[in-house]
Amino acid sequence: MKNLKRVIAIIIVVLLAFAYGHIAKLNNIYDKTVDNSKYLGTGVTEGPVEQSFICTEDTLDGVKVKTQIVGDVHGINVKYSLVDVEADKVVGEGNVDATTIKASKFYNYSFDTVNGCKGRTYKIIFENVGSTEMAGVGFFYQPVTEKNTELIISDNHTEGTLILKTITNRFDFETFAVLLIFVLYIVVFMKFLYRLFK
Repeated sequence: MKNLKRVIAIIIVVLLAFAYGHIAKLNNIYDKTVDNSKYLGTGVTEGPVEQSFICTEDTLDGVKVKTQIVGDVHGINVKYSLVDVEADKVVGEGNVDATTIKASKFYNYSFDTVNGCKGRTYKIIFENVGSTEMAGVGFFYQPVTEKNTELIISDNHTEGTLILKTITNRFDFETFAVLLIFVLYIVVFMKFLYRLFK
């Protein structure tokens, strides 16, 4: 009976760890070692902001971008689309109310899951809808272009890379394993304390 309870407990822990291991995996396309004091802002642009990158995951569910808020953004939306560059096809898109975006924070621009992404080149395009020179949404970028990326601001090729992370909702074995190791450590530590003070 004691062994059965132990087996059931182990199964429950493994299942919970497996569920916990399904995360929104983030992959940076920018250089995280660049000091954020060196980041530049696009400000409110007349034309779209476009960032190309090569996907390192099998699927894509969105991107997170460090976003600027300029002036009063009530009535302004951000329209975005993901383009498969090789196929020249829009494979993901969305629209967000600018008032839901927090200044100088990463914002999640999500879209329906795109499959078969690994190794393919994509371009994410952002456009302000209803903005003015004094009010709208901009984006932060580092002043260095990363390998296999390209930044275009209002049709101008720009030296730099958006502060952007790709989002993939998937099972992450590393997260799963770390949690199991942590639980095992707690169990062993508690047994040690029990024997020590018994």
